[in-house]
Amino acid sequence: MKIRKFSARFISILGLAPVLFASAVFANESMPAKFDAEPKIEVIQVSAQKRKQDNQEVGISITALSAKAIERLAISDNVEITQQVPNLQLTSFSPNLALFNLRGVSQNSFTDNLESPVAVYADDAYIASLNAVSGLLFDAKRVEVLRGPQGTLFGRNATGGMIHYVSNDASEAVFNGYLKAGKARFDRTFIESAVGGSLNETIRARLAFRQEKADGYIKSASTDIRAIGGADAQAARLSLQAEVFDNVLLDFSHVYAKDQDVPTGGYAFLPWTEKEIANTYLPPELVDFTQNVILEGEAPPNQMTIEDFTKLVFFNTEDGFTPVDSAGLTLYQGDHAMPHKHFSNINGFLNRKVQNSTAKLTIDLADEVELISISNLQFLDKIYLEDGDGIAAPIIAFQTETDYQQWSQELRLSGIGASARWQLGSYWLDMQQEGRITTIGNPVIRLATTLKNEGLLADNYDPLIGSPQATQDYRTDSENFSVFAQYEYLLTSDLVIIAGLRWSEDDKSLHYRRGFEDKSADIALIEQVSVNPDSSNIAVIDYQDYSARLQLNWQLNNEILNFVSYNRGIKVGNWAFSAGVPVENMQHKPETLHAYEMGSKALLQDKSLQLNATAFYYDYRDYQAFSMSGLAPQIDNSDATAYGGEIELSWQPNIHIFAQLGLSFMQSEVENVSAVDEWISPVANTVIDFPLDVLTNRELPNAPDYSVNYLFNYVWPVTSTIVSGELSMQLDGVYYDDQYLEVSNGGGAYQKAYGVNNAHLAYTTANTQVQLMLWVKNLTNETYKQYNLDLGMLGSTAYYAPPRTYGVSLKFSFE
Repeated sequence: MKIRKFSARFISILGLAPVLFASAVFANESMPAKFDAEPKIEVIQVSAQKRKQDNQEVGISITALSAKAIERLAISDNVEITQQVPNLQLTSFSPNLALFNLRGVSQNSFTDNLESPVAVYADDAYIASLNAVSGLLFDAKRVEVLRGPQGTLFGRNATGGMIHYVSNDASEAVFNGYLKAGKARFDRTFIESAVGGSLNETIRARLAFRQEKADGYIKSASTDIRAIGGADAQAARLSLQAEVFDNVLLDFSHVYAKDQDVPTGGYAFLPWTEKEIANTYLPPELVDFTQNVILEGEAPPNQMTIEDFTKLVFFNTEDGFTPVDSAGLTLYQGDHAMPHKHFSNINGFLNRKVQNSTAKLTIDLADEVELISISNLQFLDKIYLEDGDGIAAPIIAFQTETDYQQWSQELRLSGIGASARWQLGSYWLDMQQEGRITTIGNPVIRLATTLKNEGLLADNYDPLIGSPQATQDYRTDSENFSVFAQYEYLLTSDLVIIAGLRWSEDDKSLHYRRGFEDKSADIALIEQVSVNPDSSNIAVIDYQDYSARLQLNWQLNNEILNFVSYNRGIKVGNWAFSAGVPVENMQHKPETLHAYEMGSKALLQDKSLQLNATAFYYDYRDYQAFSMSGLAPQIDNSDATAYGGEIELSWQPNIHIFAQLGLSFMQSEVENVSAVDEWISPVANTVIDFPLDVLTNRELPNAPDYSVNYLFNYVWPVTSTIVSGELSMQLDGVYYDDQYLEVSNGGGAYQKAYGVNNAHLAYTTANTQVQLMLWVKNLTNETYKQYNLDLGMLGSTAYYAPPRTYGVSLKFSFE
């Protein structure tokens, strides 16, 4: 029934397309004569098929942000691109980990070693580590977002799509550059610069950097603890381009980025109200404890029932448990009364260093035949500390340390014939990661008690006096090799068939050790669990599979492209380990996505109107669903389906006006997700067994039924005896329907519908060398969650996006 309602809604929206056309035509014809200048719809060149093409020529649902759009949106971080990209959302609680959600396809676990099904690329190089996704965005040329599986050309972890950040390279021979600086709310300051040009007749260079600092926007309730949500980052990029021979071009870039003591690592602990008490599931284990231990078998006072007295004891707003349903999920669906205030008792931080080197060699072998080699090397080191409970008590804290290395090599041969275009390629990727996860707080105290009962700790050992730690040490080695091909054949003058295939092999291994130690008490590591490839099949993944693409493009005329496609996307399995996850449950299976799409791209009204629309159907096999069974993070595999689409409209009737409208629609269903199941309560280590073990028919996370994004920009000339140039005014924003931030769809994960609006006013001199911009983000000061983790009876922790922020920037360009 729900799907039928969605289908009817989607069809009715598609039916509005002629109305949109008519409205645009009418508005264009009724414009005054002074607006009759040549329209300039910006059709951006993209590399969605590993070659340069206009976006309108590619039969893929793509949103591309140009350098101008990025600047006008005041985007300074990689993850800030979501608002003007339909069906793209972000989940993040810190720069430490950024998770993109594209058409509901995501990886919402916070384990460092996992990879996302939305592949992220930077200048043709795959960024595998989720710890490296969030970072400064500077001197950017464009950003491309490709929806739907892109595994044929981009690999086995592009199930949901691909995001490609493209920087300005060193191709410009003329000496050029800019200097930009600004200041914003929360004492945010930044400086950014780039300079480039020829070093001699065959070698060109470009150097760009950005530095940014900010206090946190989530203030602390304690004078001893700092605000979180700030920044202290710097990044630099050196690009070189050399014409080695007449037919050989070398592009090289090296990026160095550093985050130093970034104020982060805290949450808002969601409260609850008395109304949840009536609907809460009351565990009989707590009733028995109340009757037999607290009351010692006596009747409750004031003629209360034992059930009501148990609720009074365990569900109180001061220090009690959180009301939950029979699956152990929180019931409260509201927000924190003070979303931008935190009560942590620990100063969290992030220290991170990233280095990324890429060498691209382009060789013209013969007429229309080209060989490309892309070599990449990446290093990442990070230490992250967070207060995991969000309250002013030493309940739980996490520290994660990661040392990550990645090497990759791609070789690609391509050519063009009289009626065909082809590509052949191979790809090799090698990743190594070593890490440690350290937990302190109440869970470790319970662990110490268990070890004492087993005789592994002395009877006189007191964990409250010492500094006990639960540790997880791991090393993962992953090697991927794949070969791929794509063939495009001109069936008729207006019909093109595209077929692609990629065979991929993954070999992965895990060395994992879980233990307990207390250095202050001279207690060396007590090993609880040890897993390695020699001792367990769980520690080995040997996986071979294929991605495929079959597509038909119908070029109706020079302005309209219609397409229909089938894509098979794959994502390799992995390990989601945690101190509370049994060894046999750490590994999850690979997932497969069968995607069916149809769409149209059109340039109309003398190319002043651009309309792109896509509809899709997803059939997911073994979808990797994040769950909190036993209140320990892990991954389930479940089948799922999704339906939806996007409509993007751009209109530029003259040189003064530019408008955009984006619509997305989505309906999804995940068959099965593990619920909390059993949980060991800190009350006398009572084991609570929740009756509902499996959740059915859940919605995908970050997948609202619909969203609407808009942008309106107006430019007008300024001429006076003092200054001359142009003024630009822009309003933009997005509105999201209700959604869940976790696939469990618990109360804490519920995010009510909300909208975010932004604005800017910019002045640019006539010679375009100077630009002054004033901007505001979240103009109406909307409160909304950027992350949530439902911990059942322990409560739900959330991280809120920034409130209203405003700033000013000044840019000097030179050439």
